[in-house]
Amino acid sequence: MEDRIDAGRRRPATSELVHRIRALIRDQELQPGERLGSERALAQSFGISRSDLRTALAVLEASHEVIRKIGRAGGIVVSDGRLERNINTVESLPAIARRQGMRVSSKVLQAVIAPASPSDIRLLKLPGEHPMIYDITRLRHIEDRPLSVERSRLPAYLFPMFLTRDLTTPFYTMFERDYGIRPYSVDETLESVVGGDRENELLEIEPETPLMRIHRIAFTDEGTPFERAIDVYIADRMRFTMHHSGYVRLSATHASAK
Repeated sequence: MEDRIDAGRRRPATSELVHRIRALIRDQELQPGERLGSERALAQSFGISRSDLRTALAVLEASHEVIRKIGRAGGIVVSDGRLERNINTVESLPAIARRQGMRVSSKVLQAVIAPASPSDIRLLKLPGEHPMIYDITRLRHIEDRPLSVERSRLPAYLFPMFLTRDLTTPFYTMFERDYGIRPYSVDETLESVVGGDRENELLEIEPETPLMRIHRIAFTDEGTPFERAIDVYIADRMRFTMHHSGYVRLSATHASAK
């Protein structure tokens, strides 16, 4: 049942509630990704109805200051408008965005079959004398703003007729559903770069805008490489994280230096 405020209590203006929520975030020094609380708990603490709270939250969502997540781990989460992505993840970008209350769309810029390069043959461990690869470039948007340019090179022998499919949908979903190839692990390297003229034009950014480039090789559980990709993201629209658990062993060089 919708929480109600007392009939005699003044109904706060939306701008006032927005100010109070911002003050709460500031006073508690909440960082992007931290939970502000549930709708019910926030409404009770402010002494307001959930409908009034939702109106204020909609204003803050529109300015990318909070995200409303659903599910067991959901609630109101502090945001700075950046999409958060873990390094070495096997999740697709749309799945990552959806979990954070955002929407990612894709536009195919190029999709061709071509002879594999020497580095393709080596890194993808391609069999045969003249192996072929699919060379696919996509432009990604997040909430209708350019986010990244992604170029994937796929072994043609693993994915027959792949170019006939809807290439705007997540590749990893199609790999598993249509070809029985499940992403198991990835090797990624991350570097800071500035884009060339073509990347700047596609991403609608000024020259010298900082970008983050990821080189990725994805593997099946049997260790077969099935994707080689280069993703270039606008740096101020992404946050990259790395979560470790357990003991991290020092290198032999570092240990011997002690």
